[in-house]
Amino acid sequence: MQRPKLADAYARLTRRERQVLAWVAEGKTNAEIGHILETSTRTIAKHLEHIFEKLGVESRTAAARVVFEMRPKRDGRSRNPRKGSTRKRRP
Repeated sequence: MQRPKLADAYARLTRRERQVLAWVAEGKTNAEIGHILETSTRTIAKHLEHIFEKLGVESRTAAARVVFEMRPKRDGRSRNPRKGSTRKRRP
């Protein structure tokens, strides 16, 4: 599955898909998200299918990471600890 550019892919999500994705990023289950958004678990699963397709990902974890990567960076540091991290690594 080819992955589209994150910003473009995220922009194609509907408002409801973004809400579902935000709750996924918070670690909520489909049942919990359904309760919060007052909809069925099946509807949440359908939203996730569309989210995965639009983002070009195959898992909840990969989809949740998109939320993290789309947040504005503070002080210009990279969000990826392997790229430009100022944190010291343990020996």
